[in-house]
Amino acid sequence: MIRYDKFIKLYNEDYSNINEISSAFGISSITAKVLINRGIKTVEECKNFINVSLENLYNPFLLKDMDVAVERIINAIQKNEQIWIYGDYDVDGITSTTILKLYLQKIGCNVNYYIPDRMTEGYGVNKDAIDYIVNKGGQLIITVDCGITAIDEVKYCKEKGIEIIITDHHLCKEEIPNALAVINPNRKDSDYPFKKLAGVGVAFKLIQAISNKLNIEIPIREILPIVAIGTVADVVSLTGENRILVKEGLALINQTENVGVKALLEVTGLKDKEITVGHVGFVIGPRINAAGRLGSAKTGVELLTSKSKEKALSLAVELDRINRERQEIEMQILKEAEEIIKNDSRYEKEKVLVIAKENWHHGVIGIVASRICEKYFKPCILIAIEGNQGRGSARSIPTFDIYEGLSRVSEFFNKFGGHKQAAGLSINTEKIEDFRKGINEIAEELLMEEDMIDEIKVDDVLKIKDIDYKIIDELKLLKPYGIGNPSPLFISKDVKLINIKAVGSEGKHLKFSIEDEGNVVDCIGFNLGYKVQYIKEGDRVDIVFLPDVNIYMNETKIQLNIKDIFIRNKISNDIEEKYYLDFIYNLKEKRNNTISNPDNKIIIKKVDDRIRYLIGFLHNNDNTLVIINNLLNAKRVINELYFQGREFNKRISINIGAEFKIRTNTLLISPLYRGYDLSVFDKIIFFDICFDEIDFFDIIKKLIYKEVYLLFDEEDFKMNQVLLNDFIPKLIELRIIYKTFLLNKKNVFKIDIESYFNYLSKIFKIKINRSKFIFILEILKDSNLIEYKIVQNDYYIKLKQKPKDNIEILEIPVYKSANFLLDNQKRMKNTFLNLLELKKEEMLWI
Repeated sequence: MIRYDKFIKLYNEDYSNINEISSAFGISSITAKVLINRGIKTVEECKNFINVSLENLYNPFLLKDMDVAVERIINAIQKNEQIWIYGDYDVDGITSTTILKLYLQKIGCNVNYYIPDRMTEGYGVNKDAIDYIVNKGGQLIITVDCGITAIDEVKYCKEKGIEIIITDHHLCKEEIPNALAVINPNRKDSDYPFKKLAGVGVAFKLIQAISNKLNIEIPIREILPIVAIGTVADVVSLTGENRILVKEGLALINQTENVGVKALLEVTGLKDKEITVGHVGFVIGPRINAAGRLGSAKTGVELLTSKSKEKALSLAVELDRINRERQEIEMQILKEAEEIIKNDSRYEKEKVLVIAKENWHHGVIGIVASRICEKYFKPCILIAIEGNQGRGSARSIPTFDIYEGLSRVSEFFNKFGGHKQAAGLSINTEKIEDFRKGINEIAEELLMEEDMIDEIKVDDVLKIKDIDYKIIDELKLLKPYGIGNPSPLFISKDVKLINIKAVGSEGKHLKFSIEDEGNVVDCIGFNLGYKVQYIKEGDRVDIVFLPDVNIYMNETKIQLNIKDIFIRNKISNDIEEKYYLDFIYNLKEKRNNTISNPDNKIIIKKVDDRIRYLIGFLHNNDNTLVIINNLLNAKRVINELYFQGREFNKRISINIGAEFKIRTNTLLISPLYRGYDLSVFDKIIFFDICFDEIDFFDIIKKLIYKEVYLLFDEEDFKMNQVLLNDFIPKLIELRIIYKTFLLNKKNVFKIDIESYFNYLSKIFKIKINRSKFIFILEILKDSNLIEYKIVQNDYYIKLKQKPKDNIEILEIPVYKSANFLLDNQKRMKNTFLNLLELKKEEMLWI
């Protein structure tokens, strides 16, 4: 297969409403298209999406058991019963615990909370914790962000005489706990309109319901920013109610009355800044999370429920310190994991990375697994070994359901759980290697090579001239960006790089400009500084970006925030050597010199854009063979295929030379026909014309009763002539090359190809490319003048004894065949034009 760095997938929705939406809101068709790409397809849906309001939240009593829970909590308030909130140790659990505690305290409740220790207790409700709460006088437990699988623990609560209300958002199994109330939008018997609330969102719905019942206001300025933090940090879909909660919560975050949030903003340097989803996900969230990973999650709750500015600031500083410690531990584990990968060659071939080591902190390995998964685009399972036990965290790529994969090798685990993209497990140390082998056998069965390549989804193709301040302002209406509502991304194709430099500490970021049809715009690529070694001034590239503005020295300019750079022709150039070696091989084969008229039904397609037509055809048809003869055309096609995304490319097999693997649709890039069996295909497309008409007629003769499509036109004959002229050496070039070899005065020598080509150009005024040079070497080898081999970029030449008699180079079979092919192009053009004219009545013209 062709190994792309990444696939690019352009959205392809129904855009029939684009003008209506554009007119209704006075926005550009570009912004309207982005809205449609997000599933916002009518004017009414756009109105609700753009004009976010808390009034659009659903009635909380639509949640199953909400009425029962509210009645029981109000009863507990009236009787002054002791209520315990039972949370999880991550950001979602900490913020859920916080808002419910703050609210219940505000309305006069006797409330405490309990969060299990990650290291000693693990996730979820446990019986020892229930005993603790009962011994402390607890009379009602309310879980937040956990409890939906606590069937045995709920039974234990009843045995202990304490009632329990469960609020959770995780997926439910067939059986749910027999609690007093189970509030979860993902209950199978739930009709709640929005299923994607985070745990903190469900807790907020409980607060909303209690307030409605008691007819009191919710302290929005104190609570909603915390709801936004928990929702973003839990990486749930930022659509529906989550969009409302996050957008409104972030808008209030700098006005919040919560001293803990204020302290966090001060310590992180975010005070008085416009807080974005990125700030929450990469700055605020990790500090709250660090407490549960390395210390006690209670530190996070204490911070967010604190009433003292001094105490809150002290706790925020402590969380910042713990987070730095977490980062150091994380970087050390990452370094060690990378070293293990480097020193074990099996990892290069394996599709799932299973990496285990002693003394790793299992509170951090999930983050490291995510980093490795992202870097290598492979599922990653990191296992922290403690004695004869290992505790693992798994992270996966979108194309591999890690939970399903683990389920199929569950015999290796003591326990495991999770979902498609992340999971946890415990395993005996002696079983790790067998597990590694087993999970990779499953991945080998399920994953194609294309599944191991990342994909970027892009909203539209833009020219630089299309981008202005109005569009940048319009796109801000779509914020906050996140899961379910990703940041708009655009692509500009075939633009020129100028003014390239790495900037920031250690050259971490990339700064450059691009030129497109005379328009120049500045670009910044955060964390893309490493790409400076792969690009150079003047390169033609495709860029994926988000348009933005940069304000510097009171000057405002449009600036593109670059997400990725793809070097034009980088992929297609990789096929060049294989293509030309195949050309040489076929020229050496004896060829049949007979031509017969085809009897097939031939369909001639007159199209303005062959590539667009071809891609559309392959989207809608199966079992099609596409024959591309000219490398120049092949490069153009290959450069467009990666814009079709992963799933399209999984249906395509690209064959060059002797390769002939068949998929749903098959591309054959071959300058001369090798006699492949084509009977399996229903449809054959000649994208361009063969170099030899005999090939064309040989293929046609074997395709009786098949549909044969011709996309070529007169321009193809010119392109074939250009390629042959660039590839087939002239006699003078052969003589000069051999002369330079003799001048070397060594029987065996090495040539640095770039230096050698410069030497030929400067001294002999001839320009030789790599493919022509290889052909020259083959001709000289067949003339028994040299032997050669290629090692990476170095060419090793061995001179053979000079023959006594003159060699008729023009009679060397491979060179003679090549020149015959070159001389035959004009006659071949006439043959085809005459044939098409004669067959016109029998052909279907479309």
